[in-house]
Amino acid sequence: MELSVLTLLGVILALVAIPLCYYFWRRWDRPSAAAKAEQDRRLKEREIREVFQREEAKAREHERQQSLVQLRERKRNNSVAPSSEAVSFALSNLDSIGASNNEVVAVAGAERSEEEILLLEQIPETVAVPDIEPVESVPDIIEDEGPVSLQVGIIIPEGVKSEKGPVSLEDDFEWPEWE
Repeated sequence: MELSVLTLLGVILALVAIPLCYYFWRRWDRPSAAAKAEQDRRLKEREIREVFQREEAKAREHERQQSLVQLRERKRNNSVAPSSEAVSFALSNLDSIGASNNEVVAVAGAERSEEEILLLEQIPETVAVPDIEPVESVPDIIEDEGPVSLQVGIIIPEGVKSEKGPVSLEDDFEWPEWE
């Protein structure tokens, strides 16, 4: 009977002690005020760092967009055909240079006959253009905006190839003696 009373008393004592121990453990297991302040400081630093990173990313994206706009602008400006006024000015300058050197001078565009104009328009069609096939097209290179690899072929003459044989490193290198 003593054993059942002691067991009953132990069970009751355990049922009372476990919640009390848990209550005090949870109360003492809290972080200190200094630890909470340090944690808050680190959280604020991380938020500030993330804000700066987002702003830097926006600035880099803006710079990238600006560079693309400038690239398109340069591409458009480079591909614009010269105006008729610029062409006539250049031809008149050529005429004046030719006249000063006592050479036969070509007639300016306004003074040419229709037959001469038709002949001049046919010249680009009659000129032989070599057939060149590009490896990549220019728009692909510009869109990639990266380095472009060039394929360079070097042909070594046969006389040079036969003069040089395989190189042996064992003759020139002194190997250490391992113990």
